[in-house]
Amino acid sequence: MFSVLTLSFYYWIIIFSILGYGLLFNQICLKSSESDIGYLGINGIFILTLISYISSFILPHTELFNSVLLSIGLINLVINRNEIIIKNNIKYLIIVFIILNIFILVSKNHDDFPYYHFPYTHLLTEYSNMIGLGNFNHGFRTHSSIFYLSSLFNLPFSNFYLFHLSPVLFMGFVNIIFFNKISLTLQSKEKLFILYFSLLSLIFINVFFYRLAEHGTDRSAMILIIITVIEIFYLINIKKNINKSSFLKLLILITLIISLIQGACYIQ
Repeated sequence: MFSVLTLSFYYWIIIFSILGYGLLFNQICLKSSESDIGYLGINGIFILTLISYISSFILPHTELFNSVLLSIGLINLVINRNEIIIKNNIKYLIIVFIILNIFILVSKNHDDFPYYHFPYTHLLTEYSNMIGLGNFNHGFRTHSSIFYLSSLFNLPFSNFYLFHLSPVLFMGFVNIIFFNKISLTLQSKEKLFILYFSLLSLIFINVFFYRLAEHGTDRSAMILIIITVIEIFYLINIKKNINKSSFLKLLILITLIISLIQGACYIQ
């Protein structure tokens, strides 16, 4: 019972910390407020993944390092709690991630998780500057950014039971993006094909990708590819309010997709 409560507590800490980093990214890089809490989460994942890559050359992702890192995101979220994005969308976030929390508890891990997903992630929490690991395990020859993100979830009393959480984060924030796309399109009543595409995509990912056991290094990338296609259609057909943040959003999505699937492409 203690383990379940501890993991559930960290589950929400991680989610809100990611949102805090997403807000920080918007404040520093975009100089604007994001109107979609789903993209706020994707931006937060991007920043944490980037930090994980850089820091892994200097020091291992220990419990202390990860606790401090996630606390920074949480503090920034608390400081900026009056942001309009939080007020308007927090209920969707809570509902989506409560449902996904149930899937975590009843699902098993991916078949490759004990082969190279877990060992690679665990090594990132024990050692820094890991080079040449491909000589020990075929799966180590090409990594995926999802391992680096997962290594940040090594937290006190959680042991290694949060290492499989990353796909759930992608799934949750993308669901929120789809909900918001559908809602905005219904309100504007413009470009209804984007509404239909978003609705079909929402149904597709929740019907075919709902099992955590299917999420290796490629499923999260596939979900992001669908979002990227929708964003490209949106930019092509909606001429107004196109700015550098729109193109930066695409750049972040494409970067995450490439970093996620490069390991899968090599191994498969």
